[in-house]
Amino acid sequence: MKEKLKRLHRFVFHSSTIFTQLVAFTALVSIVPILFISSLVFQKITNLVTEELVNSHNQLIAQYTSSLESKLYQYNDSLRQITNNTIIVNTLMNKTEDNNPRSKGTDVSTEVNKSLHLESPELRNCMIYSNNSNGKIYGSRVAMMDGATRESWFPKSLSARGNYFIYMAGKKKEAILSLKQDIIYINTADYTSEFIGMVKLDIYLERLLAPTVTFGESVYSYDVIALDSNSDIIYSSNQDYNSILKDLSYEELNSHKTNYYKDAMVISPEHEINFGLKLLFLFNNSQLNKKKADVQSSFLPVLSVVIGIIFVTMFAFTRSFSKRVEKLIHKIKVAETGDLSITEKIEGNDEIAVLDRQFNTMLEKLDTLIKKNYIQQLEKKESEFRNLQLQINPHFLYNTLETISSIAAVKGVFLICDLCEKLGGNFRYSLGKNYGEFVTVKQELVHTQNYVYIQKTRFENKFDVFYNVDPEMEDKLVLRFILQPIVENAIVHGLSKNKGKGTLEISIKEVNHMLVIKIEDDGVGMSQQKVEEISNYINDTHQAEQTRQGIGIRNVNQRIQLACGIEYGITIESLQGRGSCFTITLPLLQ
Repeated sequence: MKEKLKRLHRFVFHSSTIFTQLVAFTALVSIVPILFISSLVFQKITNLVTEELVNSHNQLIAQYTSSLESKLYQYNDSLRQITNNTIIVNTLMNKTEDNNPRSKGTDVSTEVNKSLHLESPELRNCMIYSNNSNGKIYGSRVAMMDGATRESWFPKSLSARGNYFIYMAGKKKEAILSLKQDIIYINTADYTSEFIGMVKLDIYLERLLAPTVTFGESVYSYDVIALDSNSDIIYSSNQDYNSILKDLSYEELNSHKTNYYKDAMVISPEHEINFGLKLLFLFNNSQLNKKKADVQSSFLPVLSVVIGIIFVTMFAFTRSFSKRVEKLIHKIKVAETGDLSITEKIEGNDEIAVLDRQFNTMLEKLDTLIKKNYIQQLEKKESEFRNLQLQINPHFLYNTLETISSIAAVKGVFLICDLCEKLGGNFRYSLGKNYGEFVTVKQELVHTQNYVYIQKTRFENKFDVFYNVDPEMEDKLVLRFILQPIVENAIVHGLSKNKGKGTLEISIKEVNHMLVIKIEDDGVGMSQQKVEEISNYINDTHQAEQTRQGIGIRNVNQRIQLACGIEYGITIESLQGRGSCFTITLPLLQ
């Protein structure tokens, strides 16, 4: 049964060309959208219309809340200015020459009027209540605290949780938002503070919270219900909607993006504004219903156009896709013949274009590998030829040096005998016949000492060499032939140009679990610019070899980093006329 299903699957999906399969599959899949497109698209468009309308509502809400919070901030800021007003504070503290209660009250009232624009229709009153019983003061904006205690709002001010409280005032029992701030006198002499009174600003909640009339309309387009911190209604622009809180709590209304109540859409902001005010905004659904009707009336023509576009794009896409696949198949067939040249590339960023680029990259690498293998074969033959030559040259050189040494011994020129011995040792070390890639520090030092002996003879003992080697380091392993190029650079470019006799010091020791080799000379040194040029040159593997100076150092640095890691290598320090110091860092190898 399983095998039959596999054969059926292959017959249905893989028995014809990709173009035929794509056309059949797309046509089959299009039947489902045709059957359900009415309900799906209509629902989607309806949701978009609703979301667009909600977004516009949210913009109105954002403007409303931003304007409200801005006003409340300005009122609070004005109260802060009043409490920090020096004239007001000094007057309340009896620090003025005029002690008349009425005159003082007039001065304080004037300062309050300056700080607060009381002609705003939202503002009911602003009063300062003095707590200084030693200095009476009365005015249109100032009174004594004992008078405030007899007011109906005073108990609410004491029980207020913050710098505000809400109370009902007047015959109409209008809701008043009262902002208050304490006036504190700070004695700069002893840094003590004293409560000398408070300022209270009364705002009509109905005027403050009234919805904004949209431009071009005579009435506002939405209603507002304001709740206090206990979720009790303190303002409503439409009393008909007050019963909404009987069915749903504010928390339930706030847990959803939108809610519907009667003929209105209810939206609750995601945060409370200043003073714990909670707001509910109600928008009439007539506008939404009208837009839904418009969508429904224009739905059928749009549906017909969409179906036509589906069939046209289906054919165009499948045809384009199949052509791209055919082009890739053609390139593969050409590559099978052995022709690795890259033909026309397939443009785009889809999987077929990526596959084509990968295939082209594979062809390039394959072609490169074939050419590289051919070159390696040629280099191998050339290397074999050079090895045949090297098998002859060393014996000839050793025999020649022994002949020269014998003649010098007969003639009594023992210096030439010593030079031949040192040079022969260096030949054997350089050819590496009895050495590996790594040698001991002691072996590397013997080779370096032979080289130094030859150079001292060449320059007629123009310099002295000192070796400061930790005995424990002599058995550590280092790369073969790394000291001689550095020493050569120090002698040829530093010490040989000295007018007097110079010194060269080679020190080897362990520092921070690393093998550190320093080659220091007191030669002519280098400028900082020259040091930077050589440092950049020896560390840049891509820079061309423009000068002979530094090539040996560069080769040593690259060998160290290839064999031991990029954290090891050569660093250079030098001062013009003071000498140079080359530091080699290596891992501790036993």
